[in-house]
Order: sequence, then structure tokens, then C-alpha cells
Amino acid sequence: MKLFIFGSTGDLVKRKVLPALQSLKKRDLEVWALGRRNFTKKDYKNFVCADKLSNSFRKKIHYIKINFEKEDICSQCLNLFDKIETNYIYIALPPSNIDKILLSLIKIRDEGFKIKILIEKPFGDSIESALKLKDIVDKNNLERDIFLSDHYLFKENIPKNIKNFKKIEFISLEKLGLENRITYYDKTGALKDMVQNHFLHLFFKLTGHKNLQNFKIQKFVRAQYGDGKTKGYVKELRKKSDTETCVYLEIEAQDKTIIFFTGKKFSKKEAKLKIDSKTRYLKSGEEYKRIFADFFKNKKDNFPTINDTINAWKVIEKIEKKKPKLKYYEEGISHSDFLKLVLNIKKQ
Repeated sequence: MKLFIFGSTGDLVKRKVLPALQSLKKRDLEVWALGRRNFTKKDYKNFVCADKLSNSFRKKIHYIKINFEKEDICSQCLNLFDKIETNYIYIALPPSNIDKILLSLIKIRDEGFKIKILIEKPFGDSIESALKLKDIVDKNNLERDIFLSDHYLFKENIPKNIKNFKKIEFISLEKLGLENRITYYDKTGALKDMVQNHFLHLFFKLTGHKNLQNFKIQKFVRAQYGDGKTKGYVKELRKKSDTETCVYLEIEAQDKTIIFFTGKKFSKKEAKLKIDSKTRYLKSGEEYKRIFADFFKNKKDNFPTINDTINAWKVIEKIEKKKPKLKYYEEGISHSDFLKLVLNIKKQ
């Protein structure tokens, strides 16, 4: 059983993916890490293998340097693909790289190789790029072999459905700042990184609503930790930026209130759903173990669909047309203080 990882030198693969694969305890699993860097097999293991990985699992990991600029990317490792069993592919790269890899994988499939593809979020970086990817998938009859990764849908304590509700709130606050995601995050921001990639997928799954085109924006706040001049986000980034690190978005649809609240550099980490008067705390820890377990079993129930992500982009496109100016907040602010000081909401 072979898993090929495109984007194998990323932080996500090191922190989440490889430990999750090890925890599945699949004896026949081989991991082929594909990357641009001029690593030997030993170099890669020293780079990516933390204490979390056992010696026995490390032996399953191989590294192959490939040229991502080549049009037919996968031809460089074709001799590694299994001719009889399914070849599993995990792609954790920017959307601009994905179309070329998909087209290369389609050629391999058409030569008779079996493939299953797991694409890490985001699926596209705009509605236009997402539709372009969807077109590749549709024209090449690839949808049944594509899985879209969204670890939020694999968290613990998520209800199965919530058909009857008046108000639902999606809340995800973090203590951390940029960490190792500077380039990605500044191009993306909180609205796309959390609301598009996670909250909307979760909303579609929980409620059964498959689009949100007929909605009204009741409140929309974009904020950034620091002062926008010398402190906080701009100090970490080392330049001024209009990218939001926090979003509070309240919309109304079909007489229901939906709130999305996400931000970085808060006083504590919170991930929860508030459905009317009830609160559910969403537990983290084994999301990627569940993702890969379902991926290997070909179970699609908990994965977002391509249409889900297209509908999410349509919502974001409409919201971005109403984009307000940035507000600023202090690092380490509490949930309640943010609501009071930045939003002028005293109770919730």
C-alpha cells in the first residue's frame, strides 16, 4: 500500500500527517515523500521526523526529489506506482500547483493505474480557480476519486444534524499567531482561511443547506492583532498589511441567524458551536487519523464535496464586496473583551 505526498516538506505533514499515519498502524503502508528540496532519504527523515515517530515507522518513509516545473510532474515517479493495487496521493500544496498535478495524475490513471487523491484545503484560492479545478475534475470523470480534506469536519463532538434552530454560532479562537504560515496567511486571511475552508463546510454538513446565496449581512468586522504600525501582526510580518487575523460575521438567512467568529492571538484557544442556548466544545487531537482512515477505506461521508466548496466560495465572493476597514485589537485579548471593546456587544 503506497501513499505519495506532494508538499512533503510542509509543517502540516511534519506535525499532523506523519504522526496520524503512524497511529493507523498499517503494516503494509509505504510513504513516498515528494519534494523540491535536494534531500537524501536520511536528510528528509532528520528534517521531518520528530520524536513522535518510531524507528519502525521511519523505515516506511522514502524521499524523492522532483521538479514541480515540469508539465508532467508524476512521470518522474511513475516507476514507483503500484500496477495492481490502488495508489493513494495526498496533495498539500498551494492551489496554483494542484491543476498541473491533477492533469499529470489523470494521464497515469488513463494508462491503467488505480488512484485515489486527497487534496488538502483550500480547493482553489478564489471562485475562479475553484471552478477551474472543478472543470478539470468534471471533464476527466475524476470526482469519485477525489477527496477534499477539512479536519474541522472530523473533530469530536460534532452533532449529526441540526435541522431546527434559530441561531447558530461557529467560534474558533487561537492563542497562536503566524507561526510558519506567513506567506500563505497574508495572502489568505481569516475570512478565507477559516470561514470558507471550515465554517461553511461545517454549516452545510450540519444543516443540510447546500448554499447560502440569499442572505443579508447584519454585522461584519475585520480586525488585526496589534496596531497596524509597529506592533503585533505587522511586526511578525515585517511589513504593513490589510490582511485580517480576526473576523466576526453575522448573517441572516431564512429567518435564522448565523455567526462566524474566528481569530488569532486571543487569551485562550476555543473551538465550539453554539446552537441556540446550547454550547458544544469541539475536541481536537485525532482529526488526521480519522481523515486518512476514511480515505483509505474510500468512505466519503465526512468529507466536503466539490459543490460544497464552490458554494462556500460564492458566499465569500458576496461577503468580500462588503469588506469593511480593519479594526485593531491587543494580543491576548479575551473573547468577551473583544466583543465589548471591538464590537460593542456587552452580552452574548
